[in-house]
This record gives sequence, C-alpha cells and structure tokens, in this order.
Amino acid sequence: MNDFTNGELIATGVFALLLIGLALVVVRSMARMGEGIIPLRRRTLVWFQISLVLTVVQLNFKKDGDWRFSVILGLIVLFTGAVWLFARSYERKYTAAHPEAARDTASESPDENRPQGSGPAD
Repeated sequence: MNDFTNGELIATGVFALLLIGLALVVVRSMARMGEGIIPLRRRTLVWFQISLVLTVVQLNFKKDGDWRFSVILGLIVLFTGAVWLFARSYERKYTAAHPEAARDTASESPDENRPQGSGPAD
C-alpha cells in the first residue's frame, strides 16, 4: 500500500543528486569566503535544527509504514548537517590562520552592539 513507486524512486534519486550537487558547490566556495564563513555556519546550524525537528515531528505523525516524506526530510537533514560540518571545519581553519577573527567572534554578544540608553533593560 505504501510502497515506493518507480516514479517516486526516480524523483527521490533526482532530489538526492540535486542536493549532492548543491552541497558540492557550497563546500567548494567556502574556501573563498573568509570571514563570511562564520555567519554561514550559524545559518546552516539553524536550518539543520529546523529540518531535524520537522523530521522528528513527521516521524511521530506518519501513517503506518509510509516513509515517503520521511525520506525527503532525511535527505534535507543530511544535506544541512553536512554543509554545517564543513562550514564548522572551515571556520576552525580560518580562525586558526587569523587569530584576530577568533577574538572578534568570541567576544560577540547580542547586547554588545546595542546602543546605550535604548531598550527595556536600561
């Protein structure tokens, strides 16, 4: 009843190939990003967490034996997780080569950039 049809298998394979190609393009461009790797890592971590939560929620509410949507969400989790891991490793290499960038990102806090005298905390 909930078996994959040939069309669904082909579409899933095409989607997986598309994600692999996109991941290769993103990973190959990371070496040229410089300090832009830090916000990319943060954004990919957020998207990884969102896709992981969506996958877990979908697994909880899926029909018995229907894995079709779970496979697609699982591929998205693998894609975002892989990009995040590569961004994290490139960020470590970048901060090791540029120690001043490591100090700048370590001292950032949300309230540091807020002007004095603004907001409810004052």
